[in-house]
Amino acid sequence: MTTPIRKTLLYLILIQGGNYIVPLLMLPYLGHVLGAREFGVLAYCQAVAQYMVLLTDYGFNFTATRHVSVNRGDPRGLAEVYTSTSAARLVLVMGALVLIVAGVLFVPDLREHADVLAALFLGIVANAVTPIWLFQGLERMRALVLPTFLSRLVGLVFVYFAVRGPGDAALAALGVSLGNVLLAICALWILHRNRLVKLVGTSTRKIVEALKDGFPLFLSFVLISFYVNFNSILLNYFHGPEVVGQFAMADKIRVAAQAMFMVISQAFYPRISQYHATDPQAAQRLMRMAMLAVFSTSISLFIGIELLAAWGIETWIGPQFHASIPLLRLEAVLPPIISVAVVFGDLGLLAQGRARSLTNVFVGATVLHLLYVVPLTRYGGAKGTIVAVILTEVVGAVAFVWLYFRGVAPSSRGAGRSPVAPSAGQEPRGADAG
Repeated sequence: MTTPIRKTLLYLILIQGGNYIVPLLMLPYLGHVLGAREFGVLAYCQAVAQYMVLLTDYGFNFTATRHVSVNRGDPRGLAEVYTSTSAARLVLVMGALVLIVAGVLFVPDLREHADVLAALFLGIVANAVTPIWLFQGLERMRALVLPTFLSRLVGLVFVYFAVRGPGDAALAALGVSLGNVLLAICALWILHRNRLVKLVGTSTRKIVEALKDGFPLFLSFVLISFYVNFNSILLNYFHGPEVVGQFAMADKIRVAAQAMFMVISQAFYPRISQYHATDPQAAQRLMRMAMLAVFSTSISLFIGIELLAAWGIETWIGPQFHASIPLLRLEAVLPPIISVAVVFGDLGLLAQGRARSLTNVFVGATVLHLLYVVPLTRYGGAKGTIVAVILTEVVGAVAFVWLYFRGVAPSSRGAGRSPVAPSAGQEPRGADAG
């Protein structure tokens, strides 16, 4: 592993420490103060808001990161990527606002929790204007380590002081959003102070091109989010907010733990993307190193969750979430499965620019998920929902592995390229290109 990647990995770990560890500290407090039912309401609104996050992210965290990595030596090209991407995200924020307002006006369930959604939307806007993708593509994540910790800490302190009872779900949502707002302010100030990039003139055509560029990944992430967040909505429909709260607690703990190997993937992604355009053999070497790191971490997570689930929830969260213990143990099988998808999907196919291959897999996996998630959730409750997720993740992981190794063959390497693939003069060469 080269020194810059080790540093990038360290900075990403520290940043994710702020993004996941600090919110994890909120869980026991919110669980005690809000109770399982009100915590379920918060989780339900967060599931709805996550669709708006997906809309405003639009896959730019991958496509724009890749373009920044390739154009880091070209100030003009970098400025054009930054300007067109930022403008496109603002357009998407307006679209998200229209959808949220329409939902509150016409959907009774959403109207009932309009204050929670309004607080969450503030964080959606802040997330959209925070150019994490630019810092990652430039491999300048160090600059965001301290701001991330401080912003999340302020949000945590706000929650501890403001949230006092079951009626304070909106204040809890505001505390979560507050961290995003402070991070956005800090990130934009760092860009301005260090003159990392500047805004330049753009056009409607370039904004549309940026949206077209990110569309395959946007569609992929919508499909992922559809079945992930749809699970909470489906559970709420069949079994009520208390079951959603038990499921959400287990799921949030698993996702937070899973961030350990997601960080490793994010550290390798910009460099592997760059090497696929300039040095395919180096990209392949980094791919093998990333594979070893991600797989070993995910297996360790499986063992740790199985051993510590009961102790962690009983002593840390509280007895009111005792029903989350078997759910968390069942979810423990997900990190190893998802790690396979991350390695061969994100670092394998996506870093080569084969985003359309990912989209095809997600379309098929989502259709399959819809066939069995409803009966499994209706008759199996939260456990049935988790079983449905496991089946879907296995299908996706197997498909990514098959597509990746199929793409090694020279005859099939050109298939399924997305608009973010390298130009003709930068196509990966030789079998090592993957």
